[in-house]
Amino acid sequence: MMASVDAPIVSQESGVTGRIGVLERFSLLHEADLDAMRDCVSRYLSPHRSEPLGHGGAGVRTDVAAASLGSLTLVYADHRGAELGVRLTEQVDYYDVNMSWGGHNRIVCGDDEVIVSPGTAGIISPHTKVAMHLSEDYRQMHVRIERFALERHLEGLLDRPIAAPLRFRPAMDLSLPAARSWEQAVRLLASDLDEPMGLGSTPTESNPWSSFLMTGLLLAQPHNYSEQLAARQERAHRPAPLKKAIDLIELEPESDLSIERLALAVGVSPRSLQRHFQEHVGVSPREFVMQVRLARVHDALRAATPGDGNTVADIALGCGFSHLGRFAAAYQQRYGVPPSVTLRS
Repeated sequence: MMASVDAPIVSQESGVTGRIGVLERFSLLHEADLDAMRDCVSRYLSPHRSEPLGHGGAGVRTDVAAASLGSLTLVYADHRGAELGVRLTEQVDYYDVNMSWGGHNRIVCGDDEVIVSPGTAGIISPHTKVAMHLSEDYRQMHVRIERFALERHLEGLLDRPIAAPLRFRPAMDLSLPAARSWEQAVRLLASDLDEPMGLGSTPTESNPWSSFLMTGLLLAQPHNYSEQLAARQERAHRPAPLKKAIDLIELEPESDLSIERLALAVGVSPRSLQRHFQEHVGVSPREFVMQVRLARVHDALRAATPGDGNTVADIALGCGFSHLGRFAAAYQQRYGVPPSVTLRS
């Protein structure tokens, strides 16, 4: 399936086909009134009510263009003549990245508010109620990504199913390098789509743009799976001996985890294993073992209940610590309180 091209709609005033400068090959409206814009945008995004704010509503002129790449759709719209108030009449069932290419838009999503401007994009996640206040002469680009496609794409990056819905932080800071690169990629796609022989003209099933932008969005913008995704990306680049050593430490933190034993278990020299930890983890094997053991003790102390007979010493020894004095000092340095306080609380 090729990116869809709808025939440009003739200007309602001039009687000639207009050009809007963005996604020109996919122009749907030019110099149209607000009612036409509302009906057109509702077909590609969500049904909504829109009304002019202040004076000049009768003179509002609008342009709309839309290009579909299967699971990803670009919808461009601009208006002139008045500020607009917009309220979605249905909750969105897709992800919508709202970008300003001129002017600003105040988006209210539930308890969150984002001022969309050339420096900040707004991301609407599924099942949120949305209201907007669009400035006069606002030029907006929407990147619509179908929920099923983006969540399946995330599962592919994580190499496992996700349990909770994907939720993005609503405000996307376009001054940050990764987010800025993503926005520039959207602009490049919009330009590419206006080239009949560009990459955007390839069949949907082999088109590279959708996958690239989905991956980029998941990496550039914080969401509720960001930490897991970062950990997965980091693990994917670790040498195999290092992965085996880390798995062994996390599986048996209470066992003998000297550098010599770890190196023997994973089949490299102690010096090589030491170098892998420093380069890819940032600490020595001994420091990593200490961190894992402290975390296990911390979890055990918090889970302990009064009267179960467990003491700090019992728990620390069971997690691999043999010198209780050094353990207590390391615990307080990491968690800010003595282990006995964690146990009592």
